[in-house]
Amino acid sequence: MPARERSSLATRAKGTWGRFGITYAGGQNVQGNNVCSDIIGPGDNAPLHVHHLEMDGGVINRPNTGFFSPWFSDYIADVFDNVATFDHLAISGSPSNVEAATRGAARTNPSRPYVDVPVNIFELGDVIRTVRRVGNGLFDTSLSSTGRSYLRYQFGVRPLVGDLVKLINFQDQVNRRVMEIERLKTRKGLRRTVGVSSASESASISLVVQSEGIFVVGNFDVETSEEVRVHTRWLPDIDTSSIATSASMRAIARRAVLGLTVDFLTLWEAMPWSWLIDWGSNIGDFFKAHRNIVPAVLSDISVMRHATTSYSYDGWTDGVASITPARVRRVDKRRANSFVAPSAHFPFLSAGQMGIVASLAATRL
Repeated sequence: MPARERSSLATRAKGTWGRFGITYAGGQNVQGNNVCSDIIGPGDNAPLHVHHLEMDGGVINRPNTGFFSPWFSDYIADVFDNVATFDHLAISGSPSNVEAATRGAARTNPSRPYVDVPVNIFELGDVIRTVRRVGNGLFDTSLSSTGRSYLRYQFGVRPLVGDLVKLINFQDQVNRRVMEIERLKTRKGLRRTVGVSSASESASISLVVQSEGIFVVGNFDVETSEEVRVHTRWLPDIDTSSIATSASMRAIARRAVLGLTVDFLTLWEAMPWSWLIDWGSNIGDFFKAHRNIVPAVLSDISVMRHATTSYSYDGWTDGVASITPARVRRVDKRRANSFVAPSAHFPFLSAGQMGIVASLAATRL
């Protein structure tokens, strides 16, 4: 399919400066830049990139105090000549396109479980043993015993209790899943967009603001925020006439909501230490994306990133020369096609996760 690009550019006069009787004209400086590139052709959800950049301030003025002294007249500082200087900060823990796509597919799959009953059945024995061991070791206050109790609660009792609470909304979840199956049967299929990541990063960056005539180094306060969303389209992979009746749709919806099947996801969730592997990989999401209680196939999937970065400079003066405060704002919106696959990542641990790691260490004492 052919690509196209549309753009607009706004400029401002860069001003002049001089020394030794020579005047240097700056020409034009970028004030705003907008670019939209996409792929045209049949269908939708094609790759897209929208770029927006705006700059303001950073104007140098210095009176002409003599032949040997530099002077500036509404001169835009040279740091603003190269727009590539003002890039986005790297976001710690931002998922790759494949990781984001796999996460999004797992969350939109019409076969995703709301309460995974088979997994709970597998884990019920562990919960019973946990209760018995807690009773037997009620007066054991050693560090290793405390660590084991905490782990049993986090990965045995707590998930099961949470699923029991979820069952209160069981009927509502079935109704919602029936609506998804109805949409799945339409010509456009089941289309959903979900957010999978929202993060920000800030920093103070030192840049050479001006080196010609005067030498000034300044600190820019930088903040980048990024939103990652995933758009999916699911289509039926069987003749939809077999699920045409309300009764058959509700039966399939109930199976999906309760996770009433034994597949790779069930075995994975019931496997000891699978939760630890999921901290550093997306294996669990990969299996969720491929569950097929509701007969559907993932037709299209794309990852959308919305990054916004602002640079702020407070200005400078030495009593004679001055640079006005400056602001730079950059926005990039991207949409890219992706696919579902296992991948590894190295996330930062939350406070709760650090507690679990500490408990694991305590059990080794």
